[in-house]
Amino acid sequence: MLGSVRHSKVLAFSAPRVWEIIGDPADLAKWIPDFASCSVEGTTRTLTTKSGLTFDEELLVVDPVTRRIQYELKLPIARFHRGTLDVVATGENSCVVSYATECDPRIMALVIGAPTYRGLVELERQLNEGE
Repeated sequence: MLGSVRHSKVLAFSAPRVWEIIGDPADLAKWIPDFASCSVEGTTRTLTTKSGLTFDEELLVVDPVTRRIQYELKLPIARFHRGTLDVVATGENSCVVSYATECDPRIMALVIGAPTYRGLVELERQLNEGE
């Protein structure tokens, strides 16, 4: 059985405005404070944490129409991982951003899901401060 964690934020900004910030998979380090850098080559996203750990993810979906990014983490400590980031319009100037993590072993969902929550908090801060 997979472990699963989902964090969501209701934002008082349009879905297209939020997608401008988070829709490019190479920009992840700009709004998730745990990461020092991020790059994308083809379908491989390489992340470096602020503590210096570097790892790769395989981008599965980057869809600006549905505003979804989905990827798999490639680490030996996780037999399976899928991350899903969605931006769903709830009105002209509001949306919900949802970040889900599924993992095997189950406990890794909590470990990997924590930075996604901090990222949503930072995203909201940046939008509110006009960054």
